Amino acid sequence: MNSNTKPVRWGIVGLGWVAVDFVGPAMLKSPGSQIVACLGSSPEKSKAYAEKFGVPRVHTSLQAMMNDPEVDAVYIALPNAMHYEAVLAGAAAKKHMLCEKPFAMHAHHAREMADACKKAGVILRIAHQIRMDEAVTRARDIVQSGKLGKVVEVLLERTSASPPRKTWRMDNAQSGVMFDVGVHLLDLVQYVTGQKFVEVSAFTHPDRRDGHADDTFTVQGRLSGGGHAHVRATREVPQGLNSLVVEGSDATLQTSPLRWVTEHTVTVRDKNGATEEKFSASPAYEWQGQSFERELQGQRGNLPDGDDSAYTVAVTNAILTSINERRIVTVAA
Repeated sequence: MNSNTKPVRWGIVGLGWVAVDFVGPAMLKSPGSQIVACLGSSPEKSKAYAEKFGVPRVHTSLQAMMNDPEVDAVYIALPNAMHYEAVLAGAAAKKHMLCEKPFAMHAHHAREMADACKKAGVILRIAHQIRMDEAVTRARDIVQSGKLGKVVEVLLERTSASPPRKTWRMDNAQSGVMFDVGVHLLDLVQYVTGQKFVEVSAFTHPDRRDGHADDTFTVQGRLSGGGHAHVRATREVPQGLNSLVVEGSDATLQTSPLRWVTEHTVTVRDKNGATEEKFSASPAYEWQGQSFERELQGQRGNLPDGDDSAYTVAVTNAILTSINERRIVTVAA
């Protein structure tokens, strides 16, 4: 941060474990950020968060937070189905926003949210912080350089911890590993390849059609460049590979596990052999906050904007249709 630039004054809405364990600590580490206000689901939760992170003001309503003149930007970590109301309120109050994923539950809501922020002239970014990982950005640079040739197949999986589900996380309409983790992977495939999903088919376990929040989510997709993608997110495999593979017509890129390890590798194999690069696991939440700080200074970062994530919401809506109707579904742009 430029020494002459004032820190971003954050208001945090939604004080669950992500805000407590990851985002709050990341913001405290950055000289470019200050947490100045918070709003939780109960007065007790708000008070506890304020005491833990030294937050001077506790709000009792979303409107009060958005109307706070001492707040420059709002981090939205509410239950997924509440993002729509919060982002529209932030746009009306002309607050910059970092919204947790999934951006929205419905594509038409996502489009409305993105357009409202554009009209208000506020910065909106969605918290797909895995994009910040150095190994991921290096993989993206290699793929989009053309070194692999035409992208033929992308394979991406990620395993998740399995804490006991409570309250809204038991609601399959807005939760399950599909929304908790799977949307990250849908975003990453498009980010790394520079291509969009255009058709999808999917399954979950337990089956979403039975009303259960899923623990395993598997998608087969066709990308706009003609290649295919296989994406899996799961809570049911404790020793998953957690890797990314991009197979091209000229070479193949493969990462080592991108989770639960301290070092990542990116390996490219072509007709001449293999080359390997190593990276320390990145502090993605810290870099996410710093990226947003730079956004407010006019430097475009890696986090997706409303348009990017509105398309990813359209992909998830197509996936839900595929699960429910057991067919291949075209993504509605």
